[in-house]
This record gives sequence, C-alpha cells and structure tokens, in this order.
Amino acid sequence: MSHSRFRALAVFLLAAIVACASVPPCQLFAASQAGAGQTSIQERLNRLKADLFSGADRVNEAIGELKEILALDSRSAEGHFLLGIAYGRLGSAELVGEAKAELRQALALNPGFVQARFYLGEVYLKLGRAERARDELETALVQVPGHPQFLALLGEAERQLGRPRRSLELNRQALHVDQSFAQARYYVGLALLDLRQRDEAIQELERVVQSGSNVAEVYLALGTAYLEAGHPAKALDVLRHGARLDPSRPDMRIQLARAYRSTGSLDEAEEQLKLALPEGTPMLASSYYQEVESDLYLEQGLITLQQRRLEVATEAFKKALDIAPHHGPAHRHLAEAYMLQGLYALASEHAAQAEKFGSPLPEDKRRSLRKRLDGKETGRRE
Repeated sequence: MSHSRFRALAVFLLAAIVACASVPPCQLFAASQAGAGQTSIQERLNRLKADLFSGADRVNEAIGELKEILALDSRSAEGHFLLGIAYGRLGSAELVGEAKAELRQALALNPGFVQARFYLGEVYLKLGRAERARDELETALVQVPGHPQFLALLGEAERQLGRPRRSLELNRQALHVDQSFAQARYYVGLALLDLRQRDEAIQELERVVQSGSNVAEVYLALGTAYLEAGHPAKALDVLRHGARLDPSRPDMRIQLARAYRSTGSLDEAEEQLKLALPEGTPMLASSYYQEVESDLYLEQGLITLQQRRLEVATEAFKKALDIAPHHGPAHRHLAEAYMLQGLYALASEHAAQAEKFGSPLPEDKRRSLRKRLDGKETGRRE
C-alpha cells in the first residue's frame, strides 16, 4: 500500500518548494561546480529536479539515475536531497525511512540547505514525530523569517503537539502573506476542528476544496467533519472524491465505511473496510498506523453490532482496545455489545471505563444496566 500521507506533497509540498526557489535566503543549490564532470552532473541534477517537481511519472528512473550520480559524487547535497524527494514521491511505507536518511545526509553535507530542512520537517510530521519537525522548521525560519510555507508547516507541528491556538496564529500569519495559500487554510481548518469550532472549520475546508485543491487529505478532513455534523450524504460525496484521488488511503476508506453505515448501507460499509488494509499491507511502526488499525476495528465492531453479529462485534471492539486501551467510544460500544448478550457485569466494567475516558453510555442505557445489576442479573463472564 502507498503511504498516502506523502503523496499529498505532490500538490502542497512540491509547490511550496518551488515557491521557495524565488526567495534569496533559501540558498538552494550550489551555484558552481568545478570541472567538466561536475558540470555534467549538475546538468543531470537540474533535469531530475525539474522532473520531480513537475510531478512527472518517472520516479523510479529518477531514483536509479540519482544513485548513479551519488556513486560518482557521494558528497552532493543536492543529489541526496532529490533522492529523498523521489523516495517520498513513491509513497511506499518501507521507503519513508530511506527518504528521511537521504534528507538528513543532505543537511549533514550542507546545514544551510533550507529546502531539505523543510521537507525533513514534513517527513517527521508524517512519522508522528512532531517535536522533531518543529525543531527543523524553527531552525529553517531563522534563515527564511516569515516565509509562509515554513510558518504553515510549523503551525501544523504545533497542532500535532496539542497547541491548536498556536497553530491558528502561525497559519493566519501565513495567510496574511498569501490569502490563496491553500495549505495554510487547510491547517487552519484542522486547528479549528481541534478547538471544537466545527462550523468554522467546515467553512475553511470548503474554501480549500472550492479553490480547486486535489489533495486527498482535504477531502478526508471535510468528509469527517460532515459526519460529525450529522451530514452523511454530504460526507459520502466528499469522501468518494477523496478515495478517487487516493484509492489506497486506509483512513479514507474507514471514514467512507462510517458514512455508508450512517446511511444504512452496511454491505457497502463492509466493502470499504476490506479495501482499507488489505492482507499483506506493509505497516510502519507509527502512531498513524496504530490509529488506523484501532479505527478500523472500531468501525468493524459498529457495523457488525448494527447487524446484530454480537460476538464478532465484541471481538472487534476488544481488538480496538488492545491497540488503544483508553479509547472511550470503544469501551462504550463494547459495553453495549455485552448488554445485548446479557453480560451485565462485563458491560458495567466497560461502561465505567467509557465514562472515565469521556464517552459515557446514554442515560437510558445506564438506567437499564443499573436495573439489571440491581436485580443481580450479572450474566456469565467470558
């Protein structure tokens, strides 16, 4: 499966990198090389850079040629940088580490290589290492103060570190420089969602879509917000479009399953879960994939619970909790599944955990469970 979080760079990130080229403080690439051999290498690097930044579908060929170039000149910071971009463009989970290593090598050779630091910050974000991303971006902003692309990405790092208000501040600074900057507006939408300002977030995300953005992540965020707002039909339209943009993105498929379930289309919902993480899918040891797995089991449990396949639902909720033991909704739905099976003691245990983690049972179900327990109908334990 493609690591879809990297493919969004084809629109947002590579556009930002190209924009950076017009900023003198970026000091992008060495302006001169000594000798005819080095001139030939530079010409090849310039051609490969143009291919990669244009989105041309020659990534595998570019990787092969860049390896040849680095065999001739292992100290080419530009070569390592472009190889890191090429690995990221491929998007496969197993190459993420390779992309990071190449970008770090580029910076070891040229600590002032601000493009490489920007892209490395993005890689760290996708790996769930927001603190490392923040460090790289703050260092870069010393070289390019006020640069909107760097401000926006730093804002997203701050959001992932639990500071959505700081993220809003930084991304609004970026939008003050360029009101049409879709990436910053997308990050504003995410920060507003974190701040529970859903209506305002939806407005911002709709503006990004209306601007012509074809980045799957935007459609995922907007579709999820529509679901939370109780608009499953709108969510289906948006999430279907997102799935067409990136068919292999697992979190998109899970939210599509949720949207289908919300409209009563349970067979379609199950089909989306099958597409989310097909057998043999390579998985990075990251918080992203842990969350995806947990969400998949939760949704599987909700679908089978609605189908009254209670034992299957129970096992799915338990698997979700094995990954995320403090997940309140999983505890709540597991309590509901146990109640339907007459296992009231087990239901009570998980109802207490659900309340502890902010997802209590509805009042009518709490009353029903108390009544059963007061009547000593504890049920059997597994």
